[in-house]
Amino acid sequence: MNGSNFQIEQQCPQCGAPIILDEADRILSCKFCRTRVYLATEDHFRFYIPPAEGISETVYFIPYWRLKGLSYAIKAHDISYTYFDANFISFDSSLLPYSLGLRPQAMKLKFVGNSDNKGKFIASFHMKEENLLKNFKTQPGADQEVFIGETASVIYTPVYCAQGRIYDAILKKPLDLQNKDAEIEQALISSPEEKWRVDFFPLLCPDCGADLPGEKDALILFCDNCHSAWNPSNKNFTKVKFLTWQEKGDNIIYLPFWQLKVKVSGIQLESYADLIKVANLPKAPVEVWTQTPFYFCAPAFKVNPALFLRWCRQLTSTPAPNDLTADFPAQKIHPATLPENEALKSSLLTLASLIADKRNLAELLSSLHLTLEDSSLVLHPFKISASELVHTKIGFGMEISALNMGAYL
Repeated sequence: MNGSNFQIEQQCPQCGAPIILDEADRILSCKFCRTRVYLATEDHFRFYIPPAEGISETVYFIPYWRLKGLSYAIKAHDISYTYFDANFISFDSSLLPYSLGLRPQAMKLKFVGNSDNKGKFIASFHMKEENLLKNFKTQPGADQEVFIGETASVIYTPVYCAQGRIYDAILKKPLDLQNKDAEIEQALISSPEEKWRVDFFPLLCPDCGADLPGEKDALILFCDNCHSAWNPSNKNFTKVKFLTWQEKGDNIIYLPFWQLKVKVSGIQLESYADLIKVANLPKAPVEVWTQTPFYFCAPAFKVNPALFLRWCRQLTSTPAPNDLTADFPAQKIHPATLPENEALKSSLLTLASLIADKRNLAELLSSLHLTLEDSSLVLHPFKISASELVHTKIGFGMEISALNMGAYL
């Protein structure tokens, strides 16, 4: 499954040693000088395919959008899903190749803005991810399509102009542009240039200055010294509110789940009693449920889509625990690799799967608007066995292999 992941060549910002990163990596660790920094950008990461050696002409780098993730299709009676991994040109020309095909998987990429960049990087069409995905359909016939865990990035491929032709700068072979090479060359010369570089931030706790440990793909970092949690994305460190469902004993691992307080316009869903009515849950209507706030829940880590949706349903349909604490667990914490905004998008999937009366589901979903009011990262305790993790409070299980494979989604 990780065959679709790209590898990126990067030099250590401290000692210059070569490092190979996976596209999902956000923490760069150098085994030579032991530098650990976080990779950050305000929007999308940008990579390029290096051109061949020995090209004296100006190299132009043409941008392609790359989208990868999971698509969930909400239909009248079920929710289906599919993986997608696509790239398409982000330059106004119908003559250049529409897609890069499998070339990015077969070659090591580099970050745009490296010191060895030579040539002109053509500015891509700057679009937000939701706008990119708006017209990107993977499952025709769906009442609504929700994209979870998608990765959006820009990949540049090199070309150059020689003897009146446009050449692929990797193969050094002319492109078939139907005798319009001069037109394409003029468009490349006149296009605005992209100015971008990846930023490196030292992994130090903003509160106490201690080193922040974390797996290479972790999006939330926990400080062992002052017991705080941080989101270092978007070029700053934002404090994350977290709670722990504490458990005593050995062989315990804590898995992170997002607990979201969401305002749903168009339907009454403020308390757990409201969920019992909407989902027709087999529970007696007691007064305590009217005082129990309703939360959407979703895994804060990547896992296969069927299991992801099952955990969303199970934890959302379970009353929020009243014994959560702000204590820092002494045991191991599994890395959080799915951001809060992705968990929010899963709320629509969870709601669609829980609604009991699905006769007018499509019309209902199109009228709903979900607004995030509050969020917490809740650490749930799981008992480790030989091949399975079992939630110590509610008894649900998860295969360890499924959790490990989620790193490659």
